[in-house]
Amino acid sequence: MLYKPAPLKKGSKIGVVAPAKPIDMAILDYAKACVDKLSYELIYPKNYNASYGYLAGNDSERAGAFMDLWLDDSIDAIWCFAGGYGSMRLLDKLDFEKIKQNPKIFIGMSDITALHIALLQKASLVTYLGP
Repeated sequence: MLYKPAPLKKGSKIGVVAPAKPIDMAILDYAKACVDKLSYELIYPKNYNASYGYLAGNDSERAGAFMDLWLDDSIDAIWCFAGGYGSMRLLDKLDFEKIKQNPKIFIGMSDITALHIALLQKASLVTYLGP
């Protein structure tokens, strides 16, 4: 059975994560302005602007940031800000049982598709393709 998370409402918190390449701060500033108009709040993990070579931190750091946001009960959605090759390198570092027990809206595109497929197969979650 697939689980479809509850829709966002005014005041919902959206966790921003970078599973692969670092977040472009100009895009983040623009997105924040748009999200503010919708009465949502963006939440950033510690070291959200980190970089490690071409990635937004090493694999363990990126997986840790992902799981920290996912397990935060105050956060209603996870928004992946950048695709990239490094996304699939997180798959064996995520706790899909805990993810399944704490369903959230998940949004991302491009190489984030690897995470979409894993969330469907391992946590039975409906996810959303989007920027």
